[in-house]
Amino acid sequence: MKPEITPTVFLDRDGTLNRDTGYITSPAELNLFPGVVEAIVRLKQGGSRVVIITNQSGIARGLMTEDDLHMIHRKLERELVKEGGCLDGIFFCSHHPDDACQCRKPKPGLILRAAKELDLNLSRSYYVGDKVIDMQLANAVGSKAVLVMTSEYSQEAVQAMENNEIRVAFVAENFSEAANWILQDTAAVELN
Repeated sequence: MKPEITPTVFLDRDGTLNRDTGYITSPAELNLFPGVVEAIVRLKQGGSRVVIITNQSGIARGLMTEDDLHMIHRKLERELVKEGGCLDGIFFCSHHPDDACQCRKPKPGLILRAAKELDLNLSRSYYVGDKVIDMQLANAVGSKAVLVMTSEYSQEAVQAMENNEIRVAFVAENFSEAANWILQDTAAVELN
């Protein structure tokens, strides 16, 4: 089966969609930034597939279980459904940074798995994140990198961009602005 040409928007979670407080270990700790739910709904209505790609080493560190993580993600999905939105998938790395796995960002394992399982075309993809590793991952798989300035790590990514260490297609103040840019960019690509 040939991968579809529908655009895919890959999303980092912590620091991009919600406040990064270190390790979010329960649904109560998941506090989405204003406008996130509406922005995801707009992306879906615009015809994009939306997939979360997230490192969750809190599992390997013993701070939470995979069941805890699934409960956190179910809360996020319920908030989306209330507004008419949904996700096409959530892929996470539960390994410790020292485990040398192939799925921990910035390695491409999670995106490659998502592309295979969901039949995605990476040439029509975007990756939205707040950290250098997010932009490195986008660069590694050929996604358009979109940096959001929503965490304490965002400025490091700006510095890396200015030093030509990473390529960034767009810098947004927040996820809502990033979604607006992606919708404009996908519309422009379809006109050409």
